[in-house]
Amino acid sequence: MDHYVQDKVIIITGGSSGFGLEAARILLEMGAKVAITGRNQQRLQEAEKRLANENLLAVQADAIKTADWKRLIDKVLKRFGRIDVLVNNHGAGIKIGPVENMEDEDIRAILDANLTSVIKGCREVIRVMKSQGRGHIVNVSSGCAHHSWPNWAVYTAAKAGMVGYTRCLHLEMAEWGGKATCFVPGAARTNFCQAAGIPSDWLEGYPDAHDFARTLVHSIDVPDNCVIEEVNIWGTRQVQQMLNPF
Repeated sequence: MDHYVQDKVIIITGGSSGFGLEAARILLEMGAKVAITGRNQQRLQEAEKRLANENLLAVQADAIKTADWKRLIDKVLKRFGRIDVLVNNHGAGIKIGPVENMEDEDIRAILDANLTSVIKGCREVIRVMKSQGRGHIVNVSSGCAHHSWPNWAVYTAAKAGMVGYTRCLHLEMAEWGGKATCFVPGAARTNFCQAAGIPSDWLEGYPDAHDFARTLVHSIDVPDNCVIEEVNIWGTRQVQQMLNPF
């Protein structure tokens, strides 16, 4: 079966681990040309070795920094000549806790990592895509965008904001032939909890990064004249234990 992503140039931020790494693996197997980013150079190099594909480009970059976005785009264009898809997969919990315990710097860091950086990246990449007359942006949000849990308020604000932002973004991009999708995953066994400093033992039996990455890739692998507006995916155990999304 042919894949719509074959030969397309796809940037995946946060591509050195989790959903990003697994999505890159699948896309490369499907014949795409993939650029992955990450802030940690060592982890990025390890990911590059694990993927080991001639159509892979690994670029150390911090999505919060506009200069890094410009440098990333320049490297991708020099290597592949165009940008067809951007997957804004980066993000971090930073600090999960009660609102009254959030310092100004905590709030700023959470919003920067999960929303402001996405807006910056879309702005920079759209300037390239618009000149091409086509392009697809996929923003990775969180199940927190549609459901509420205590201690997750600031992170939820960023991820819910991303959903609204992506809807407006799609309408802007559609004017010149582009499109945007929001991918909304529930909890999965990635390194998110460890990085946020919260327990992860409750994730036993939940999907792993590869399980969800398959659906992330499917939201990209569609004909140019089709768009998946939003896709929500949950582990069945989370639905059973925590919420009823129906």
